[in-house]
Parts: sequence; C-alpha cells; structure tokens
Amino acid sequence: MRGPLPRATVICLAGFMGSGKSTVGTRLAQQLGWRFVDLDERIEEAAGITIPQFFERHGEPAFRQFEAEQLRVALGRAAEFKEATVLALGGGTYAQAGAPEFLRNAGVPVIWLDTPIEMLLARCSTMTGRPLFRDEASFRALYTQRVTSYQLADIRIDGSGDAGAVVSEILRRGIVGAAKETELPSG
Repeated sequence: MRGPLPRATVICLAGFMGSGKSTVGTRLAQQLGWRFVDLDERIEEAAGITIPQFFERHGEPAFRQFEAEQLRVALGRAAEFKEATVLALGGGTYAQAGAPEFLRNAGVPVIWLDTPIEMLLARCSTMTGRPLFRDEASFRALYTQRVTSYQLADIRIDGSGDAGAVVSEILRRGIVGAAKETELPSG
C-alpha cells in the first residue's frame, strides 16, 4: 500500500469475483455524480460477445490481452473527456502481470474490496456467466493465486458490508476528488 494519495477523479475498484465491484461502483458513481464504467460490460460491448463466449472461442490469454486494451481505452476516454470515473475492474484484471504498475504509473488509485472468501463463494455460487468459476476447489485456488495482487492496491476496504456501508467507507477515506471544478461567484 502506498502513502497518502492525491484526491482522484478516476478510481478503480479491484477484487475477486463477487466482491461487489459493480454494485459498489454504481452506487459510488451515483453518489459522486461521476460516470460509472464496468470493464466487463465494456469488454462485452467491444467484443460483441459475452465474456464466457470470448473465453470459449479465443481462450484466456486472448481475453487478458483484450481486457488490457479495453482498460487503456476506458482510462484514455476518462482523460480525453475529463470525465470523473469510477471503473470496476474485472476480477482478474488487477492480478495480471503489469496491471498494478500500469495503474500506478497512470496515477489511478486502486481500491481493493476485500471480502471474505466464504462470502465470495456464497455470492458466486448463485451467479452465472463466470467462466473461471467451476467448483469450490478451483475457486479457492484462484482466490489464493490472486490475493497477493489485490494486496498491492492503494487502499483496502472491507467489502463484506452492504454496498452503502462500503461506499461510505470509500468516501470517508478522502481520496475521491470533486467531479467538476467549479468557481463560486465572488461577492
């Protein structure tokens, strides 16, 4: 974890599948008046197929390359249009080689939604469309493999509470900048 962070106008939410990145990200963006981008949704839109279909047709290495490209596109758009953005990363995005360094060099703080594995397992066991969720043993092994990457995030937030509590904790940390710089009229 890094030291004090400047107030940001783009932040990324990282965490394992089922940690609440999309739910928390949507609520956080609404509360801030920011744009919300779900990287998984962006990938599906750009590819024209679902992520499970992408995995099936092209394999995980091709997916990870496409995911990295879409991450760069999303950050580029936020910078080009000066859009304050909450970006929910895919569960494996931050665990890919070079991703933590890329985001750090881009000056984008990463918030890890750290959620207990038992809660993740309970949430994901009822979800569909997760190509890397096969069974409990592989789920636990993948979590163990990725957790060391998540620990590189700038801020760790307990993701086990309801989305409102998680959003409140993120806001309490003070890293989120204002959506628009506005000047108050003088006098």
